Amino acid sequence: MSPSQPWAYGLDEIRLQGGAEGFSREALSELLENVPLAIAVTLGPDQQFAFANRLFRSALSVADEDIVGRSVSEVMGERYTPELWALRENVFQTGEPQELKDHPLVLTPGTTTYWDIKLLPVRDGGDQISGILALAAHVTERVRARGEAEIKAREVALHNERLALAVEATEMGLWEWNAQTGETFWSDRQKDIFGLPRNEPATYEFWLSAIHPEDREHVANSIGSLNDPRSGGQIQIEHRIVRPDGEVRWILSRGRMLYEVVNGELKPARILGTIIDVTERRRNEEVRQLLVQELNHRVKNLFAMTSGMIALTARMAETPKQMAAALRGRIEALARAHELIRPAITGSEPTDGETSVDEIVQAILAPHINQDAPSPMTLDGPPVRIGPKAATILTLVLHELATNASKYGALSVSEGRLRISWVRGVMLTLTWQEEDGPAIQGVPSTEGFGSKLARRSVKDQLGGAIAYDWRPEGLRVRIDLPLNQLDA
Repeated sequence: MSPSQPWAYGLDEIRLQGGAEGFSREALSELLENVPLAIAVTLGPDQQFAFANRLFRSALSVADEDIVGRSVSEVMGERYTPELWALRENVFQTGEPQELKDHPLVLTPGTTTYWDIKLLPVRDGGDQISGILALAAHVTERVRARGEAEIKAREVALHNERLALAVEATEMGLWEWNAQTGETFWSDRQKDIFGLPRNEPATYEFWLSAIHPEDREHVANSIGSLNDPRSGGQIQIEHRIVRPDGEVRWILSRGRMLYEVVNGELKPARILGTIIDVTERRRNEEVRQLLVQELNHRVKNLFAMTSGMIALTARMAETPKQMAAALRGRIEALARAHELIRPAITGSEPTDGETSVDEIVQAILAPHINQDAPSPMTLDGPPVRIGPKAATILTLVLHELATNASKYGALSVSEGRLRISWVRGVMLTLTWQEEDGPAIQGVPSTEGFGSKLARRSVKDQLGGAIAYDWRPEGLRVRIDLPLNQLDA
């Protein structure tokens, strides 16, 4: 490439459609140099500038010797927008010319100019694309002639696109409601949260009907309060929605009313807002609150069970030494049982490693059974190994059942009997059957903390079910656990 003709290499590489007969190199150079278009040719793997005419160099405020032989990224830097990079890639991938209209570029700090840009493929002798011919027309005046409002709209659209990407990363829904026309906009994420298909329009009526009936009046009143500018124009509400499939979810809604001056008064114009699905957080908070209540319940039960063990041991022991040994063994068994349910009560991680159903049953029931008398318990089931999470939940449920049986059921009297069986089929089904205990007088009027925690743990954490049958002759409980959750 000759230093005196820095563009000569580029011209030699370009196969001009229709030929260039009748033009000398000097005449063609003069034509390209002074044409009222910014023209440049880039070639090679690094896309180095082989030619840039006067208008192209002027737009970048660079001299001829500072551009030819350097790569596009080196010369343009951040001025080469993502849209231009994408346009260039499309030329290489499709082999077809690509163009942008009214494309904003910040070529000098603080100044935005607008260009119509067309990129054409430059082919070598073998029809391989070796470079790009760039043609750009400066159209800033034309764009500005259409009005500042359109320019702002374009910049807002670009800002919204970037905002949408940022919002998408946060899984936040966006909504807008025109207080004057009733027109409603929902982002795709907003529709997903509400269970509205993305191709369906959002309406005020759908939004209002989706709010949980118990929360609807409060939410509607909060939104309505924004009509008064003295309200401050902002709200933040945490409430429930009911999706079309019946699922109830918690959302955190934030909104801001924009006002406009009409006849000298501020009038509501439109509301812009966001929502976040906080269902998981609300559930965790409810579980934590339940766990606090359950922990208090467990402590009370622990004292009651200890007192019962002392009384039982005192009746059976013949000497203080024998009583101490028996009582020590039962308290140690009780401690082992509580260690098994500790993760469920405290919310800590379960112990690593698997265990079996029969090991859990025996560990939990040991503190409630007099080891010096025939066992009132019958176990029947195949060997079934389960993982730490499933073991923790099953332990919690069995501990609750055993505690209640010792206080009110079959294990509270010497003649009581308990049969625990399990089968592995489509699900793991465990049956708890009490017999010969105090007669049951019907279904309890309220559900205790322990029973509530057991039921919710089986359902929410393992996707299973627990059913109570309060028969007069003894409580019967059925627990169904999905097999795919047993290794959890």
